[in-house]
Amino acid sequence: DYLEEELKKDENNCEIIWRLARGYFNQADCENERDIKVQYINKSLELVNKGLEIDPNNADLLKWWAVTTAGLGDYITAKEKVANAPKIKEYALKSLSIKPNDTVALFVLGKWAFSVASISWIERTLANTLFGAVPNATFEEALQYFLDVYKYDPTFIRNIVSIGDTYLKLSNIEKAKEYFLIAASMTPKSQFEEKFVQEAK
Repeated sequence: DYLEEELKKDENNCEIIWRLARGYFNQADCENERDIKVQYINKSLELVNKGLEIDPNNADLLKWWAVTTAGLGDYITAKEKVANAPKIKEYALKSLSIKPNDTVALFVLGKWAFSVASISWIERTLANTLFGAVPNATFEEALQYFLDVYKYDPTFIRNIVSIGDTYLKLSNIEKAKEYFLIAASMTPKSQFEEKFVQEAK
């Protein structure tokens, strides 16, 4: 509410815009009903797009465009998802080039690589035929991004679980267990983080 009021006073303030967009996106994470989730994600994306028209080189807006667009992935068509994939990577990398070592941008790139690497050969062949070239990525690439996040922020529970998940994909059970144990022993700071602690357990 406070940020919404502040934005009314200064509609072109990108610092308020990206923070409000982040707020809407985080609210989507807390919702269980699909339609309400999508509503908040779309509100977030609308704001980010508005902000990027004002300042196309704002690292935080570029990062939240990538986060929000990736978050829409579960609610759009396969064709839209394939079309968005290269742009998500592009915006996250651009954000990182302006603000290096940003853990959220690194995490988005890790999730991006993980989901692209998870596409099966059959799905990839079908998608290439129907929608054009699907990007490539490996689990090793995803792991490197997640480990970079861990280096800069060892308290990011969702990232630690993602490291465990990636080691599982790489058939390294011992390493996966090591990171799941770390996440399982952490104290969540929110209901959202509690989900990942339980997942690790």
